[in-house]
Amino acid sequence: MRRLRRQAKDRLAGFEVPKPFSIEALCAQVSASRGRALHLHPLPYNGAADLPCGLWVATAQADHIFHARGASALHQQNIILHEIGHMLCDHTLDSADGVTALLGDLDPAVVRRVLARTRYSTPAEQEAEMVAALIREQAGWSIAPARPDGALGLMNDVFGDR
Repeated sequence: MRRLRRQAKDRLAGFEVPKPFSIEALCAQVSASRGRALHLHPLPYNGAADLPCGLWVATAQADHIFHARGASALHQQNIILHEIGHMLCDHTLDSADGVTALLGDLDPAVVRRVLARTRYSTPAEQEAEMVAALIREQAGWSIAPARPDGALGLMNDVFGDR
């Protein structure tokens, strides 16, 4: 895990996470650093178990990140950060499982790169997830939820997270 974190930190060396942080500002930063447009799109389906919840498509002119339409705002942000992690790591797709079904009639000659995943067990997936975690960390997103105020905080102190 330490090696993975170090490797992901190396990938982010010199990359400035925008302050104040927002997904829109981050996408603008990534777009500027890559010298190409970056577009966000909801996927045309709503959370099918065998299809990916995130997808990165790179064409000659732009990058496109697709995210699960039915996901919560926080989950969508995490999906987008994960896909940006793949972009910053310059990962490539090993297989096209399910991609044809997702892209439909899009001309394969137009698409230079497609990354779609349904599992997170490969080294590339783990690296992208670590890059996303480091971006969240640099943005000041807390990993642990904040302690509730007032009576709820006192109850949490007494009973813990059960």
